[in-house]
Amino acid sequence: MTTHLDISVGPVQGFVAQSRRTRDLWGSSYLLSFLSAHCLHGAQSADGAIVRPDVESDPLFQWVSGLRQGDAPRIGSVPNHFVLETDTKEKASRVAAAGIQALENAWKKVCDTVWERFVKRAALDGNGTEGIWKRQVTGFWEITWTAGPACKGGLLARRKHWRSHCLPDEPGDKCTVMPDMQELSGHVGAESRGSREKQNRFWESVRKRLGPLDLRPDERLCAVALVKRLFPKIAHQALDWHVDAAHWPSTGYVAAVPWLRKAISVAPQQAREYAEVIQQRAPQGILAEKRPPFAGLNSAAAGDFARLDANYLNREYVKNERVCPLREDVEDGTRDKLACLLQAIYDVKDEKDETGRPLRAPPSFYALLLADGDRLGKLVGELGGQDVGRALLDFTGEVQHIVKEHDGLTVYAGGDDVLAMLPVPQALSCAACLASRYQVAFPENARPHATLSAAVAFAHVRLPLNTVIKEAHRLLDEVAKDGNGRNSLAVGVLKPGGLNCQWTTTWTRRKQEDDSVPALQALDDLVEHVKRLATHAAEPGLSSSLIYRVREMVASLCGWDRWEPGAWGELPTNLDLRKLLRAEIFRSVTISAGEEAASQVDELANAVWNLLGPSRRVEQRDSLEMSEAGIDALLLARFLVDPESEETAR
Repeated sequence: MTTHLDISVGPVQGFVAQSRRTRDLWGSSYLLSFLSAHCLHGAQSADGAIVRPDVESDPLFQWVSGLRQGDAPRIGSVPNHFVLETDTKEKASRVAAAGIQALENAWKKVCDTVWERFVKRAALDGNGTEGIWKRQVTGFWEITWTAGPACKGGLLARRKHWRSHCLPDEPGDKCTVMPDMQELSGHVGAESRGSREKQNRFWESVRKRLGPLDLRPDERLCAVALVKRLFPKIAHQALDWHVDAAHWPSTGYVAAVPWLRKAISVAPQQAREYAEVIQQRAPQGILAEKRPPFAGLNSAAAGDFARLDANYLNREYVKNERVCPLREDVEDGTRDKLACLLQAIYDVKDEKDETGRPLRAPPSFYALLLADGDRLGKLVGELGGQDVGRALLDFTGEVQHIVKEHDGLTVYAGGDDVLAMLPVPQALSCAACLASRYQVAFPENARPHATLSAAVAFAHVRLPLNTVIKEAHRLLDEVAKDGNGRNSLAVGVLKPGGLNCQWTTTWTRRKQEDDSVPALQALDDLVEHVKRLATHAAEPGLSSSLIYRVREMVASLCGWDRWEPGAWGELPTNLDLRKLLRAEIFRSVTISAGEEAASQVDELANAVWNLLGPSRRVEQRDSLEMSEAGIDALLLARFLVDPESEETAR
């Protein structure tokens, strides 16, 4: 009888989410995918027949298998869960063992390479550093497998409830990235001043072998965190191929891509001058050797401006020695000079900008996008593993292209999972394109059930990355999927003070009787109305003050004691909310008298009304009567118009 072998490699969310920098985030995803590919290849080499995922043309799996053509894969694409077929249960055990051994061999090679290059000599200043290293890297991965009849599903999920993988206790001072694990020096800083000095001496020894931004003075890492931080610098030895990821763009750089494109267009001379001053006064490593291919950033006139670390693009940050290091021999007043040069760039006006505003500082918000297919197990049961595998391979092959078209960076794309970072203006459009492309990848008869849910977290660049990742997972799993019935989008705006708004919707919304509209089109209509007040004062627009008056009105109608992001309130029965909105907008917006003006107010009121109600897949409404209302879409629209406005921070 044919036996199905299910293998799962973990931990996943914890390993990926415990990332302090974008390089950590990419490194976590890439390492997990790289090791999963080795495990799958090892199992296949032991006569296991791969059922899913379809890796016939997966670039990462092909490179692991030795079939290397073109450039080395830069993005993880092999999922951590895979299914193989064997003739017997006894053979399944041997196949699983071969896969596990292949993973462990690949992991040991990566760890040994990082140890030899960056840690071995520094260990002389440590307190049992080699022992800590071996303890932490040995047995870190939890590999779970089950074998059973092909018709019997759910075995792996049941096996995961049997928690048999326990890591040893971790004493001493803890890692600043993975706080459950001990930092590598082995010294306990709180014991004495001498211990603190020894701890600092160890980490200074490690930093001497790194670039100025690889390991900041306040970072003390465990073995696993150090491996995922540093393996890209020696990828040729660690992975057996070179992967250009030693300089991975920060969240600030991703946020600034549209701004950079405009800056080198409208102020190329000032940008070039500033980059030259930075090169003369900053330590080596400030310029990335190579950036991911963002279109329109190669400019001879602007020099190396677009290659600067993003911190050096911010006037306030260049005054901070910790985030913008300069050489020790620079003259006094250098930071003030850099701030003035940046301000000159900020003050340049773009003649094509109809608002007449200057360029201003680079954006301080970016987007983290998570996407995941809905009820994949059900699709496998209906279509079969091979058909689903082919569809997912087709989808995965398009992800990087879609994200790149939206000025984004794909961090991971494997199976039905996507993780990407994007500038604010393009993020929601990218999510919608991914959802559409996911459905198209499946046979036409399966598309109604082949849906994708997504979460977009708009976050301030100074927020801890692990906080943003955790929030994005909450938005996807608890809000878009469980809370809204899947086939949904959940959007959150994270500011330094906390969650500012949370909007959830199905991809398509009811607009009027027997009609529907893409959710993002409805949102875009509202955003355009919000913009009008800033660009054409004579036309009706949705001002910030009006948004907050609508919030107060809805709160009063719904009986909210305290409004919270994502809240839906129950409206009084027989309430004509559309008329109430129109009256409020008519009173609040400065318009010209006449029928034309009245028509514009109606249009604006409709745009607001279309987004006040919930749109849930689990709820089928037979009429347009709105029983619940929320104001998060209005707050989101105001944010999208101008994320840097002080008004959006209220």
